[in-house]
Amino acid sequence: MSKISIIILLIIICSCSSDKLRVSDNIERIPIDIHDVSHDASSFIEKIEIIPLETTDSSLIGNIGKIMYDKNMDMYAILGRNQIVSTFSGNGSFIATSKNVKGEGPKEHNMVLNMQFNPYVKGLDLLNPYGIIYTYSPTFKFISKKNIKSRFFLEASMALSPDEYIITFPAIWTNQEVDFVNLKTNQTNVTNYSGTISSGNTMDRECFYRNGDNFYFVPKGLNYYFYQIDQTEKKLIPIIYLDFGDSEIQEEDLPGCAVGEDTGVERTKSDNKRDYLIKGMQERSQFIREGNLLVPLIKFFNDDYIYVYFARGRKGYGGHYIYNRRKKQSFLVNEDKPFIMHPCFGIVDNVLMAICDAYYVPKLVDSDLMSSEEIYKMEQLKEEDNPVILKYYLRK
Repeated sequence: MSKISIIILLIIICSCSSDKLRVSDNIERIPIDIHDVSHDASSFIEKIEIIPLETTDSSLIGNIGKIMYDKNMDMYAILGRNQIVSTFSGNGSFIATSKNVKGEGPKEHNMVLNMQFNPYVKGLDLLNPYGIIYTYSPTFKFISKKNIKSRFFLEASMALSPDEYIITFPAIWTNQEVDFVNLKTNQTNVTNYSGTISSGNTMDRECFYRNGDNFYFVPKGLNYYFYQIDQTEKKLIPIIYLDFGDSEIQEEDLPGCAVGEDTGVERTKSDNKRDYLIKGMQERSQFIREGNLLVPLIKFFNDDYIYVYFARGRKGYGGHYIYNRRKKQSFLVNEDKPFIMHPCFGIVDNVLMAICDAYYVPKLVDSDLMSSEEIYKMEQLKEEDNPVILKYYLRK
């Protein structure tokens, strides 16, 4: 191999590695001890409730791609892998489905791969990766259709105001980039973050969060940092670091690369450099999966709690780390101790939420923490019923 070829290869490899942030005094450090298992579920869970989602011929749900809950609207939204969105009230009553507005018409949606609540119109934003955001009411009455000019396919979006959105892209297209887009002025501000060790090892379905008046970004993939979104300065500020101690994965020990980059080639055209980066990202993800390394697969937070679901390799139930930020107390459910807990999708106030098939509910609760009414509801579930929301009420 010539010297020039070696230099080019080194440049590519270095360009797709991530820059790790230094944990400063301004970042809240969360120490995670994966061995200190909580022996009594009642020490951190006050009670468990279940919300069976109404089962009718119109409301049947297939494979779930993503689920969200909005407190102000008191509504669950579920995006199926068939690109159909269903909405349910907070008590599980069926509201509507987007099945009848899926198509090629001017007020219909097509190729929806993500969704987000839009509080400014009290509706739902459905994201087409080609840069189209369809907005509907909870009953799927058409509100608007917005077009975002983008160099790449879109992965996720969130409204920061009626006219401004923040968007991300699939990891291969950029080196940890987030864009602020003003639809009124057509202005785009690009900002970057860092800390990503692998893009492929994740179960995260969401990266943008709104807590009160503040917006947050939690990178998908293996990244130990949480960021606050500065809407004014158009930047991301690291605010939380998950410290796994000796279980933390060190990037210098890994093959391949973490993320891609903007290669300057249009998204629909072939690109040898991008192909090389894809192979590097896949190599790293596979190495981590098969190397029995501990990976935080789901992570989110609010003002009071931090939740992390982690797993090692391909075996077992995984672990759930729950941290009370105000009391500086942590609790750990690991494998099936003190009980089998289902991976959660969100938290509102002190309530962790998960969703599972009806037949599986008895395995994922501690009946000692359920009222007689809740146990009766559980006993009435049928295998063919719609999925069930599990609500774990954390002690304050």
